[in-house]
Amino acid sequence: MITRRKLRWRIQHWLEARLPGLLTCAQFEALVDAYIDGELGPVARATVDLHMRTCPVCLRYVAAYRKVRDMAADTLTRPEAEALVAIPEDLVAAILAARDAEAGRKTP
Repeated sequence: MITRRKLRWRIQHWLEARLPGLLTCAQFEALVDAYIDGELGPVARATVDLHMRTCPVCLRYVAAYRKVRDMAADTLTRPEAEALVAIPEDLVAAILAARDAEAGRKTP
């Protein structure tokens, strides 16, 4: 049985293979910064918009990427004490867990 996720993936890759000018997810990812900053021309912006309409994964990626950039910009503009309060606890826990896991791999 095919799931909705697999079906979307198949449709996306079928479109990428048959429609000239449609971005792959990797090409899309390379343009995200310029897209969010409004640095793309009208044709490139329309191409990115089309990819986001056909790829829900990349649409969610842009939304998350914007949140991270906004959080980083907000954190950098506040005094250090306020910035530490603004960082979500689950993010701090994930960073510390990743650091500990990396340290555990390096120890023989």
